[in-house]
Amino acid sequence: MTKPTIAILMSTYNGEKYLAQQIDSIRKQSYKNWCLMIRDDGSSDDTVKIIEKYQSEDNRIEFLNQGAIRNVGVVRSFFELLRETEADFYMFSDQDDYWLPNKVELALQEILKLDNSQPNCVYTNLQIVDKDLNGKELLLKRNWQSFTKVLFTNNVYGCTMMINNSLKKMVNFKQIDYQRIYMHDWWLALIAAEFGNLRFIDKATILYRQHGSNQVGATDKSFSALLQRLFNHERDKKAMQRSVNFAIEFLKEYGNNKNLIDENYINRYGKLDKESSFFNNLRLVLKLPPKSIYRLKEIFYSFILVIYYRDYLIK
Repeated sequence: MTKPTIAILMSTYNGEKYLAQQIDSIRKQSYKNWCLMIRDDGSSDDTVKIIEKYQSEDNRIEFLNQGAIRNVGVVRSFFELLRETEADFYMFSDQDDYWLPNKVELALQEILKLDNSQPNCVYTNLQIVDKDLNGKELLLKRNWQSFTKVLFTNNVYGCTMMINNSLKKMVNFKQIDYQRIYMHDWWLALIAAEFGNLRFIDKATILYRQHGSNQVGATDKSFSALLQRLFNHERDKKAMQRSVNFAIEFLKEYGNNKNLIDENYINRYGKLDKESSFFNNLRLVLKLPPKSIYRLKEIFYSFILVIYYRDYLIK
């Protein structure tokens, strides 16, 4: 029986410092039937030379845009990789982490338990480490898989995901508005949560390196950070804007899909670019509040949505 092919998709940008270590960790995977597709997003350091070196050493590694490098941003870069690659399942790799040896094997075992005629995504926990890979703390203390909770707080990290072809086929690469899609992993998680299965594996499969150059890092949960949020709403205003943007785009892409489960949330939040007002948003949060496993967060996000109602209208 042929083993499923796993396409590992990596987008790089000035990643020379840790890139070789990350690629080495992928090459040490216990599951061997994978290919590593790398797209560079306009590096000015030695990242390209490192990619070319590994491509020459391992025929499972391909430099997708060699000789045609251009900067398109992290979301579009990962989606270009996904669009241009064919495999049985897909994973996403950052350039600065370190994969534990059973990462691919564990995710594959879990996703094969699901009905893969549906759009499925499995994801795992992460072990937070410093630049030298020291540290034992797990990033995800709690997790959630419902569409309404993921819409307002994404807990699915792309570097831990495995998705199937059914999920890939639901991504409208040519018509999606990339200005509204904050991160590729969030968008894919929402599709899986609404139309298929979003499955969490509570084991760390990756050493998640935290350093000053992270594109998107772990959340700061210190007391001082929480106190600052209480008096400075800019961070949470941006977070709510992202959620609303996702809802607007989700309504545009899938509003006519007969399999919608959370139709009320998608319709109401997806129309805020046209209907947002103080009283509209007040009625909205009373009937369909922003969902979270934390009650205080639901209340605070509701406050943000009502008070800053002008933020969501088409400018």
